[in-house]
Amino acid sequence: MRTLYHSLLCVLVFFGSTKAQEFKRPYQDERNGYMEIGVGAVASKAGAAYTVNPVFLRNTRLGWQVFLAPQLLLAQRINMGLKLGGVFRPKFYDQESNSQLQGKFTPFALPFVDLYLGGTGYHSARFLIGVSVGATYIGKLEARNVATDEVYNLRRRNRDIFLTVAPHIGVVLGDLKVQVEHIVTTPFNPDMTSISLSNTIPMGRRRYF
Repeated sequence: MRTLYHSLLCVLVFFGSTKAQEFKRPYQDERNGYMEIGVGAVASKAGAAYTVNPVFLRNTRLGWQVFLAPQLLLAQRINMGLKLGGVFRPKFYDQESNSQLQGKFTPFALPFVDLYLGGTGYHSARFLIGVSVGATYIGKLEARNVATDEVYNLRRRNRDIFLTVAPHIGVVLGDLKVQVEHIVTTPFNPDMTSISLSNTIPMGRRRYF
């Protein structure tokens, strides 16, 4: 019984000390402004937009994305910023037009919010969840009709700019962020899943006192 009481006391002390620790900032520097620079690999998901399908397109080719993300630390757990960059979409078969679409770099502008879930020090892993909502410029795409072998320019729904939503999760180690996001640009299919690596550069005047 004494051993049980001792174990319970140790557990209470542990949780008490954890609660008493101050949540540290997401990044090392004390400034509130940051510039995030990143690159990532992307792959096309099977299925249409709005669907949750864990399968990737058959014979899909890997694409990539690059971005800059100026951001502001609004609170100890909340970042808000603007992700500027683009995705190189690999060529794929489009069921809607029965055509093979060539790959193209599609720029985006995505305001985002990140919520940090834990971490009590600079050397601790700090997990985050977030979402980006903005727009992607698709424009015209070179396409080849599978049935007729005709090559033409496809402009989906007679539009150039499409709504983009990208929920994401990640972990920050030091100034390095590893992030997984699912990019839905609708009504343009297919969806994309990306794994990216990024680093942060503090912006603004540093406080010395």
